[in-house]
Amino acid sequence: MLRKTVSIDESLLFELQNNGVMEQFKNFSELVSQSLRETMLRIKRENYRKSIAQAANDPMVKADIEDITNDFKYSENLDVF
Repeated sequence: MLRKTVSIDESLLFELQNNGVMEQFKNFSELVSQSLRETMLRIKRENYRKSIAQAANDPMVKADIEDITNDFKYSENLDVF
């Protein structure tokens, strides 16, 4: 475990206490760790979505998808047999 000092706005701390958020965690460190973990996961998901969107516009990726679609077009049409 790594120790870091965190500064927090008083009004935010008041809101956390007033809305019972602090009571859902063993201590403030657990709240901060959980919040940072959730933020990291959200950012990773968003970065993944952005990379997929960029790939969708990449001409090489589009060409690969078209090639694969053509390769499998007969195997997906089961009514042909």
